[in-house]
Amino acid sequence: MQITTSTLIRRVAALCIAAASCVASAETFPSRPITLMVPFAPGGPTDTISRNIAQKMTETLGKSVLVDNRPGAGGQIAGNIVKQARPDGYTLFVGASEMFAINQTLFKKFSYDPLKDFIPVAAFVETPMVLVVSKESAISSVQELMALAKSKPGGLSYASQGLGSVGHLLGSSLGSKVGTTMVHVPYKGSSPALQDLATGRVDMMFDVFASSGPLITSGKLKALAVASPTRSASLPGIPTLTESGVTGLDASVWFGVVAPAGTSQEVIAVLNNAVTTAIGNPELVKRFGDQGMRPLSLTPQKFTAFMKSEIERWTPIVKASGAEVE
Repeated sequence: MQITTSTLIRRVAALCIAAASCVASAETFPSRPITLMVPFAPGGPTDTISRNIAQKMTETLGKSVLVDNRPGAGGQIAGNIVKQARPDGYTLFVGASEMFAINQTLFKKFSYDPLKDFIPVAAFVETPMVLVVSKESAISSVQELMALAKSKPGGLSYASQGLGSVGHLLGSSLGSKVGTTMVHVPYKGSSPALQDLATGRVDMMFDVFASSGPLITSGKLKALAVASPTRSASLPGIPTLTESGVTGLDASVWFGVVAPAGTSQEVIAVLNNAVTTAIGNPELVKRFGDQGMRPLSLTPQKFTAFMKSEIERWTPIVKASGAEVE
């Protein structure tokens, strides 16, 4: 097909206008409020972290950063909204380890791929899991727990935040390490699980310090170990699982934010800078630190590599646990 000179000029002009528009939009981003879609109800750790960071992002960007809670379906409700949103940086998806590294293996049918449908923007914080028992429990160490689990028919019972949660997978893996089957008791979140643990209805639980910490501090729960390579600054007197004789179970719950696939790298860079500035704010560093959280300052590229490594780590653990959600 022959192209006339006038047609060629019009096409080149259109391309130049489009390119100029892209540059201008990147330079002026954001020009309106940004929404963080959070896959949990208000009041939980992910919601609280998101609102703290949104406030500081607002100060940096000069535009409101809002939180929209869309709980349910293992993150798929919030995730699908963002997946289908325009890739312009104004609708983002906040999630925890489960949303980005576990649930796509846990669910028989899952509606998004964390790395194909999204672009990692920035990590927020990570917090190690703490192995806790009731203050009334006769167990005072991991060694005692392991010995009791082996001697008790059917093993001990362990609570979790839900089927396929990090708490569930760690409890299942601990049973495998001990060499016995343990009874999994799933709950809808940490709060009801911790209540039953404190009253002795279940034997133990892996939970984040942000929710279990107040009960540990008040003496209602005993912390036996932290599932991290090093001791937690919030619990310096509590040994790690490795120090307690259980290796290979280091696991933290981490939180981060992603954008729809196709979002420009210029916009991603602006968002990453806003998040990095927020989590480096001394006020938030102290607030998160008091709850056992450590800021994760990662470039989008390093966050992508981190997510890939987490998917590779959790996939065989999920399969070994036998956990599955329709």
